[in-house]
Amino acid sequence: MAKPHFLVLTVLALATLACHTNNQKSPPPAAASSEQRILHLRELTSRQIKGLDKAKTVVLIPGGILEAHGPYLPIFSDGYWNQKLTDTLAQAIATQLPWQVVVFPVIPLGNSGANDIGGNYAVAGTYSVRFETLRAVFMDLGTELGEQGFRHIVVVHGHGAPMHQRALDQAAAFFEDTYGGQMLNLMGLQTVMSTWFEAPKTAQQQAEDGLSVHAGLAETSSMLYLVPTLVDPRYAQAPPITGTHMETLVRHAQQPSWPGYFGSPRLASRAYGRTAWRQNAAVYTRLVLDILTKKINPDTLAHFGDAMAHDVVNSWLDSLSLREERRRQQQQADWLAKQDLLR
Repeated sequence: MAKPHFLVLTVLALATLACHTNNQKSPPPAAASSEQRILHLRELTSRQIKGLDKAKTVVLIPGGILEAHGPYLPIFSDGYWNQKLTDTLAQAIATQLPWQVVVFPVIPLGNSGANDIGGNYAVAGTYSVRFETLRAVFMDLGTELGEQGFRHIVVVHGHGAPMHQRALDQAAAFFEDTYGGQMLNLMGLQTVMSTWFEAPKTAQQQAEDGLSVHAGLAETSSMLYLVPTLVDPRYAQAPPITGTHMETLVRHAQQPSWPGYFGSPRLASRAYGRTAWRQNAAVYTRLVLDILTKKINPDTLAHFGDAMAHDVVNSWLDSLSLREERRRQQQQADWLAKQDLLR
């Protein structure tokens, strides 16, 4: 009786070995180079995904809202930055930790474009989704990954709308409570959002740029560094739209002539963008590595969305955006009911 059993096991073992030998993209061993330990989800087969050591695999999910960035910057500006940081994080994790990295395809969805600041909810170049939609997308992705055994997820989805970051924070909390793993919304951390795109400015630059929360000196500089061919050279003649408080920015954005940016794009430079990128990338990469290795407990870190919830002007803007979202949701629900598609 033992011999047939042994033969069956031998055949199965040889078949398994043949499959792995013929599959050039099978998950590499722990001794593989850092490049080999960075895998792109869209290129993998289901067999390869099943074979991953989930306890030593980090899933990176880059995002990027499609949002009007004035007349000079591409609407995927946030996404280009997020993708670059995702690639940098993947290299750092694969190089400094004995883990594999799976890079998810970019999710080009986000909530609440900067045009919401002026109460303009239909602007060419902004294609946002509702707060509940964004949260549901990342909860659904978290569910799929959690059910498959993944326990380490880092979302890289920089965008300055507080509601956007709250949606991702809540999706991350759901994943952690449900699956016992860690889903880090990196760009939702206050220490990250407060320094995003930024490098030291001269007093003159600061005075002209003011409170530049969107498409000003810093963000234009970052795009000049990352995707220079996509920046309209007329940025160099852009008149400054300066404000020192959020109330001032709201008044600017409410004007029919508002060009879609704050601050002073004309002061931007590739050199500033390079400096800001290198500073951001170094700090954020170290933060992720320390969180993954448990040197830092992310639960002790403040979140941007929570901090902005206590700001009177931002809370008021959020309430107006949510009112518009409820209108759109009702419009959709009415159509579905009329078509007898509500179940």
